[in-house]
Amino acid sequence: MGIEFSLLGDVEVRIEGEVVDIGHIRQLSVLLALLVDANRVVSADQLTDRVWGEQPPPTARGTLSAYLTRLRKALSPAQDVTITRRLGGYVLTVAPETVDVHRFRRLIHQAHDADDDHAAVALDQALGLWRGEAFAHLDTAWLATVRESLNRERLAAQLDRNDLHLRYGDHARLLPDLVVQAGEHPLDERLAGQLMLALYRAGRAADALDHYGQVRALLAEELGTDPGPALRELHHQILITDPALLDVPSRAQARPVVVPRQLPAPPAPFVVRGAELDRLEVPRQLPAGLQDFVGRGVTFEQIVGLLSGDGGTGVPVVAISGQPGVGKSALAVQVAHHLRAQFPDGQLFIDLLGNTLDRALTAEQVLARFLQSLSLSPAQLPDDLNGLVSAYRTALADRKVLVVLDNAASPGQVRNLLPSTPGSAALVTSRKSLRGLAALGGARLVNLEVLGPEHSVALLNTIIGHDRRHDLAALDEIAELCGHLPLALRIAGANLLLRDDDSARGYVTDLRHGNRLSVLEIEDDPGATVRAVFDLSYLALKPEVARLFRQLGLVPGPDFSLQAVAVLAQLPAERARKLLAELVDAGLIQQTASDRFRFHDLLRLYSEERCQIEEDSTEADAARARLFAYYVRWLDAVADVLWETWVRLPRTEVELVVSSPTFDDTAPAFAWMDQEGLNVIAAVIDATERGPVLAAWHLVESLCAYLVTRGRYRAEGLVAAKAALNAAKAAGDAHAEATMHYVHASLYHRVQERGTAMAHTLAQLDAYDRCESYDGRARALISLGILFQADGKLRAAAEQVERGVRLAEEHGLNKVRLFGLINLSVIERKRGHLDRAEWSAREALTVAPASGTFMTVASSRTVLGEVMIRRGRFREAIDQYAAALACYRETGTRYYEARTLRALADANRLAGDHKAALVRAHEALAIAEKSGIDQDQVDSLVTLAAAHQGMAHPDEAATCARNALEMSRGLGYQRGEISALLELASQCRQRGDLTTAREHARDAAELGRHAELVELEGQSETLLAWLAFDVQDLIAARDHAQRALAAHTNAGSRFGQARALHVLGSALDACSDSEQARSCWEQALDCLAGLDIPDTDELRRLLAASPRSWSKTAENVACPGRESGQ
Repeated sequence: MGIEFSLLGDVEVRIEGEVVDIGHIRQLSVLLALLVDANRVVSADQLTDRVWGEQPPPTARGTLSAYLTRLRKALSPAQDVTITRRLGGYVLTVAPETVDVHRFRRLIHQAHDADDDHAAVALDQALGLWRGEAFAHLDTAWLATVRESLNRERLAAQLDRNDLHLRYGDHARLLPDLVVQAGEHPLDERLAGQLMLALYRAGRAADALDHYGQVRALLAEELGTDPGPALRELHHQILITDPALLDVPSRAQARPVVVPRQLPAPPAPFVVRGAELDRLEVPRQLPAGLQDFVGRGVTFEQIVGLLSGDGGTGVPVVAISGQPGVGKSALAVQVAHHLRAQFPDGQLFIDLLGNTLDRALTAEQVLARFLQSLSLSPAQLPDDLNGLVSAYRTALADRKVLVVLDNAASPGQVRNLLPSTPGSAALVTSRKSLRGLAALGGARLVNLEVLGPEHSVALLNTIIGHDRRHDLAALDEIAELCGHLPLALRIAGANLLLRDDDSARGYVTDLRHGNRLSVLEIEDDPGATVRAVFDLSYLALKPEVARLFRQLGLVPGPDFSLQAVAVLAQLPAERARKLLAELVDAGLIQQTASDRFRFHDLLRLYSEERCQIEEDSTEADAARARLFAYYVRWLDAVADVLWETWVRLPRTEVELVVSSPTFDDTAPAFAWMDQEGLNVIAAVIDATERGPVLAAWHLVESLCAYLVTRGRYRAEGLVAAKAALNAAKAAGDAHAEATMHYVHASLYHRVQERGTAMAHTLAQLDAYDRCESYDGRARALISLGILFQADGKLRAAAEQVERGVRLAEEHGLNKVRLFGLINLSVIERKRGHLDRAEWSAREALTVAPASGTFMTVASSRTVLGEVMIRRGRFREAIDQYAAALACYRETGTRYYEARTLRALADANRLAGDHKAALVRAHEALAIAEKSGIDQDQVDSLVTLAAAHQGMAHPDEAATCARNALEMSRGLGYQRGEISALLELASQCRQRGDLTTAREHARDAAELGRHAELVELEGQSETLLAWLAFDVQDLIAARDHAQRALAAHTNAGSRFGQARALHVLGSALDACSDSEQARSCWEQALDCLAGLDIPDTDELRRLLAASPRSWSKTAENVACPGRESGQ
């Protein structure tokens, strides 16, 4: 039985027949947002909009990740459904038949292509899937929109089924349903006509006429209109008791037909305009429609609606544009056949040959053919264009004719071919947009895109036959490799027909690894190739435009900007823009945004092929080098604003036609990278494969800053970094190899894979040793220390950073030494060696103005502020943070601004200024949300929770902490998760909910142990000790305190040791072991020597109240690593 998703009624998910609990409504909404587009990628932004609407919460992205994790768990018993992360979003992969919405739509599609009997069965099955209102009892803005769309589809299916039953005389059985439906949709004229016909056939002509009167009055009142021609004609037929209304064919006489969408309008009277035109024939010139036409449902209905509408004094004109092979002509013919009944005076069709400029038909040629089709002899034809146009317009006056003009070259080619009087309509296709027709002629423009994945596979199945069993996964791949382009899909389908039933997988191999354009052709039919269709557009280009088209084949990424194209082709930006506009107009590239463009996949291959054939290889290599130099220069500028670059590979200067970039804030830097990230990554891969490999190393080095701080494209970036690392090894370039290891270490550290980060850091050290790079080795030693610090191994961290600092001092590497001093201050502060921490921070602050940048000055002030916090000198800390904040704000470095605001909020809270703390915490969160750095948002939420708690806002504090916890779990951000758990535990303890507090603290301690975050583990155990002490579970309090002490001792954190000794002493004192207790408190106070913080006051109070004994010492709880003066 598997899994079943029921959405057409109360939403239910069943696995093996058993209902599955999906969770709360918001989580269910995420599932529905994916199910409606099952097997298609739904972006994170789309999911957020669908679930929360226009005002998502600040933590929407993290919450979304948490919901998806829970959904995977809930659906895990089913083997045939997955939720996976794809480029750009998420996709729920499931058999469409398991989702009733998709089953409903498939049955409707089958009904439209079937004969009457099979159509009736399919429609009955489709409507039988409905169990009530779609998504019953769920209400979001997006669901309401989808529900409305589904209701329209349901009504259309009901109307189609009604027509079938009426066609064969089933009016008596149908009549009760029609009465109900008409009551629900009183303005639907098609439904009104069905009810009137059923009433008339049931002998109730008076009721039928009465219902017409009701509908007419309601239309006038509600819409200010009269009934349409179809309903008026039916009313007239009832009035004259037209026997045709009772004519019901037997089912044996039925022919396969497409279910009509509305009753055909009666032909309009033909008015003769001149004796020479008094015997015009009715032309029927449409080519045959495709029996296997699939997809295009929405676009099809859109065009039908535009051509069927009441144009008043105007003539409906629709122009379909799109790239070569997208199916413009097929769609136009299909629409024209569908509308034949509405244009009973004929359908004119001609291929204008606009794709071949040397053979494109002139207006005179077309008008002559059209007039002869309307029975004028050649001798009767006027001699000049004006005469031909006048005769053509006269011939079509007061008639209903559909004119289909295929493959137009320009608006000028078709303007004189359009009908001029109401009743007729025109349908035009072109590879160009024909904007001139819209501007001057009121035409409606429809741009045709490629097919969706489902319709692509459906087309393949239709061509090869549903009885032939092919690997569905292989068909999906074939559709993707064809770029979902209908022409390519038809060629692929035809080729599959000649293969064995199980050979689709082999065809995938041919497409993927062979010359795809050559594979997409049919033997012995030169015109049946994708390449031939593309040739028509390419050969019509002007030489300069054609050259740019070829050069664009050198761009490795998925899209390209105007600036990149200008650099590539060495053109002024405005000239490049004009040439790109011509390529867009020719349908050879697509414009996706202002100054951004992309290829269809097959057109990209065609461009590459033309480039290889026609472009000089030396010039092509130079163009690629310019493009890569452009990416390097801009990426370096991005890296410079995102974080400090301590060591950088030497750059080579290349002259470019665009000016060098400057970013005065992280926001525009992030925006540029968000757009260009995938292009840069593709450039790295291309440079490693075809050279210049130096560009790959430069790009990866600076790409690291974005991947670490933003996180977007991180998986793709890691693939590119691996390729660059392999290229460095193959080239034997130890310096480049070391740099690539540095990038890997940074990325793996960012995603909490510290073991892998450590391996790359050690490999980095080895490579720098081989190339004798002192600055690289010093940086690597400092990076190694940072990794030890992240693991909570503070003693080892200090040792490595000190080695790096000494090496930098020995070789005069002041910038790298500065890097080390800043990190050494952080580590020594965490160890509780505050004198050393303060000296390192102040030394960094002294060196920074001469050796670093504004960021190093600000960073030095920040770490000094952290030392002041530990010393209890909160006002000094606030001063340092404020100075750092001013520096970051002056330069617009928002990422670091958020971090400093969090520190400032904590300092204000500790100083007792809770209002200022709350303001700063809110500012930090706002910046973190704007920057899009998820982990930054988690940290800011934890800070905001603490600030709310300080202001006695328990509800707001709990909400922030819970949001941080949910978001961190969705991200896999373990440090943030532990911080959120500890904050929640503290809140629960403060309000007396000790049970929940213990649960959160235990989770934090367990996660700290599992993640080897020793310092956080120690903090969790300390809190657990106090929670046990609160309920006088003194044995547990002592055990937790001893575990906390061991963790902090292992980490080398004297501050943590002091707090563990504090609670341990309290537990021992409560056990009447005052001597051991006093020893613990004395050692704790010794660890905090020189600090003016609440902890020291409390310890002194405890010691003053405790009787002194000189007979025993507490040897088993000694505080190791004690320093004088600390």
